[in-house]
Amino acid sequence: MKAVIMAGGKGTRLRPLTLKTPKPMVPLLNRPCMEYIIELLKRYDIHQIAVTVQYLPDVIRNYFGDGSDFGVQLQYFEEGTPLGTAGSIKNASSFLDETFIVISGDALTDFNLRQAIQYHKQKHALATMVLTQVHSPLDYGVVMTDEEGKVTRFLEKPSWSEVFSDTVNTGIYVLEPEILSWIPERESYDFSLQLFPALLREEKPLFGYVANGYWSDVGSLHQYRQTQFDMLDRKVEVRIPASEPMPGLFVEHGVRLPSRIRLSGPSYIGTGCTLHPSSAVGPYTILGSGNVIHPYSSLERTIVWDGSLIGSHCDIQDAIVLHRTLIGNDVHIQEGAVIGHGCVLGDKSHIRAQVKLWPDKKIQPHSTVHTSLIWSEEVPASLFGGKGIVGRPNGDITPEFVGKLAAAYGSVLPSDAAIVLGSGMHSFDTLLKSVFAAGLRSLGIHVIDIGVASMECTRFAVQTLKADGAVHVQLCVAGNDLKNEQVFIQWTDAQGMPMAKSLERKVENAYLQEDFARGATDRIGRWKGYDHAIPDYIEALRRAVDFELIQDACFSIIVQSSPSEASTTERFASMLGGTRVHTLSAQPNPAAIIEHVRNVQAQIGVMLNEDGTFQLVTDEGTIIHEDTLLPLIVLALAKSSINASVGVPVSAPITLEQVAVKSGIRIIRTKEPLRARMEATNGLPFSPFAHRLYAVSLIFQLMAAEQRSLRELVASMPSIHVAKEQVPCALHEKGGMMRELMEWVRRESVQAEFLDGVRIQSEEGWVLIQPDQDEPLFHIIAQADSSMKAQILAHEFAGKLTYTQPLIRK
Repeated sequence: MKAVIMAGGKGTRLRPLTLKTPKPMVPLLNRPCMEYIIELLKRYDIHQIAVTVQYLPDVIRNYFGDGSDFGVQLQYFEEGTPLGTAGSIKNASSFLDETFIVISGDALTDFNLRQAIQYHKQKHALATMVLTQVHSPLDYGVVMTDEEGKVTRFLEKPSWSEVFSDTVNTGIYVLEPEILSWIPERESYDFSLQLFPALLREEKPLFGYVANGYWSDVGSLHQYRQTQFDMLDRKVEVRIPASEPMPGLFVEHGVRLPSRIRLSGPSYIGTGCTLHPSSAVGPYTILGSGNVIHPYSSLERTIVWDGSLIGSHCDIQDAIVLHRTLIGNDVHIQEGAVIGHGCVLGDKSHIRAQVKLWPDKKIQPHSTVHTSLIWSEEVPASLFGGKGIVGRPNGDITPEFVGKLAAAYGSVLPSDAAIVLGSGMHSFDTLLKSVFAAGLRSLGIHVIDIGVASMECTRFAVQTLKADGAVHVQLCVAGNDLKNEQVFIQWTDAQGMPMAKSLERKVENAYLQEDFARGATDRIGRWKGYDHAIPDYIEALRRAVDFELIQDACFSIIVQSSPSEASTTERFASMLGGTRVHTLSAQPNPAAIIEHVRNVQAQIGVMLNEDGTFQLVTDEGTIIHEDTLLPLIVLALAKSSINASVGVPVSAPITLEQVAVKSGIRIIRTKEPLRARMEATNGLPFSPFAHRLYAVSLIFQLMAAEQRSLRELVASMPSIHVAKEQVPCALHEKGGMMRELMEWVRRESVQAEFLDGVRIQSEEGWVLIQPDQDEPLFHIIAQADSSMKAQILAHEFAGKLTYTQPLIRK
């Protein structure tokens, strides 16, 4: 049996650890991660090993050589340019003439490889993916198999609404040499993104083997720490070549332990370390080789690589210190800090939490370092949520953050690209927009500033101005409470659709790495103002809807919008001509608009919410529920003699198809995100779910054409009853709960769809179970022909989901 160790990764999320060290060589308990993988292969009698290398290959070659010192035979295959995971295996095809196993050199595992290989052979598989269960599957490829173990679905790095299991791809594969014929020569080609989807499409024997044991993808600084803590806790079966003078304390040879030292396990002390009396090594401290700790210094939950000197009276908590670092006396290093290779920290300096110092930085005595040098501190696991980037003003979202974010965005755009910028009218909005413009222009990206405009206006402007994308910044206040202020930063692509997930990930990676290069001073991007975005948008609306028909109806209308959208709303109102329109420029408030509708005896009220949604109010003061609003929009389209396809979320009422029957409107069910709905909508001038004024105008047009009030139109809608519940859960339980649910669906042979979450059909109706995109909870949405049936369905499945939580916790 032969093996391939993939060792070409750069490990950008581990920076600064990997700036001078390839990811497979990052030490775990004072040995390279890849060394543990070689020992695992040896344990199962695999001695002929190919190693694919690309980033800093000589570091790997110089350490392992031909493998003879480690009891194996190593043969290296270097890539001139990155070939992707599958492409790198193709590059080693001359070595692979029999069944072989592929494994990453930068993950730690104790899986029983023999069992995986036997499973592969029993199934007569072309390829077998080794799978495991994880708490949060968002960073991995989620895999579903049938009862025989054949892979039926595979989704790389899903969002929560797409997660159908917590069983993920570990990057360990058992493959037949025939698989190489599926991989093109000298091209970048990926297992997860290209090869496995191709095998699924062709219904080739692709199987999934769920392994028992420990597996950790050492892909982030947090996971790098936790993996070693797990090793100390003996959660993973690996060889630790050190003596254990007391339980949990591992000491290599050549270490002097003075009698007056304070030691607490579990901890690890590498060869040649010198620990002076009165120093303290606390729990989960890991020292590499040749480190010196002076008196009265204390380390806890800290990892120190080789050859560093730590002065006296230092306090280091939950930090990582790389090779050959000199730390003076009375230095304090706080939680999450990372000190790069060869740094010098002067006496009484203070490194704040989460600060990262790139290699060879010198910190003057008595200095306090609040921010990282040169690169910024790590951001949360995901910058982007379901509504772009959202955070507290001058808390989560500061001008400094926005400037770097803009530069990260600019770094993934084509050279000479142009970006439209719009904002709300708050002074903080315009401040952030100007900073964003500066960040883009510093990379040579051109900016078109359309001033104060709504998100819809910005979405339209990017198309009319033929720009490459757009960004909209707006400060929103929920319920007129300043404590609930939030800044929304939203993106669109050149078609006005929300930015694709793939591009979001590129922006996130660029932000994390912060290795974007600023342009030369003679290549700064241009700035141009454009004052006609709102008139352009209103004119396009005028052409899309029969406003003469609406004017002739002489409606009395109340329109309430935030001050940021007042200009757009007023122009829209003026286009309604003979109608009596009252505009309210205030934070949207349901009670206020209901009162105004009743006071002026208006026929309809329109509330444009800051989150991009809208609500309607009847002449009686009743707010129209979203489940009625969607069929009303579809009816307006159906009555307008338009031939078009309309994308609606899978959670939308089942009555939509009934409403659209015998019309030119075709309903297409999509995933929940707005981009999916917009992509499926064709034949319309605007997406009614991305452009509220278009949707509102269609309903006005329908009222005028049918000569019926909003209340009468609502009463004519097909009856459907909807019930909703939420099931809170811990964030790490989401994947496991989905897996338990999927196993129940399979066990009970329940009719189900998996487009976005799990939609289950029953005799009483249907129920949709969706993990929330951002929050630690599940949404349960049930529809039935009576309110009681819908409530019972929702409650029943909320109970099923709640019941799975104890199973997951076990």
